Amino acid sequence: MRALLSLTFVAVLAVPAAAGSQTYGKPLQGLAPTTLAAVLEKPEAGKMVALEGVIKTVCQEKGCWLTFEQGGKNVHVSFEGYSFFVPKDSGGQKVKLEGRVLLKERTKEEIEHLEGEGAKGVTAKVSIEATGVVIERSK
Repeated sequence: MRALLSLTFVAVLAVPAAAGSQTYGKPLQGLAPTTLAAVLEKPEAGKMVALEGVIKTVCQEKGCWLTFEQGGKNVHVSFEGYSFFVPKDSGGQKVKLEGRVLLKERTKEEIEHLEGEGAKGVTAKVSIEATGVVIERSK
């Protein structure tokens, strides 16, 4: 009984350490992080990648996309199958994400739509379709 109480107490103490993070979409699989520079230098369509950086901007309509930034570079991130959203006030927060590299030229209509939601510089053909996102909320 004493061992059970000790384990319960330790488990309760561990919860607050993770209380500042929130997962959206699927849980991360634990892929080794890569750099955004490496992804942009040699993009491979369909390749699963893990990235760690900062959210620059978020869709202000629904939270249905974000702009990921790392090392002065950024990329547009959408969410797998439009199946989850992130809080619209997540700009500036640290983020970890996993997703597939997409290679696609954007149409004029897509660019106008995204710019209407607050995106800037979305003409690049490389983007990420995230399967899961973990946002570290600063206090």
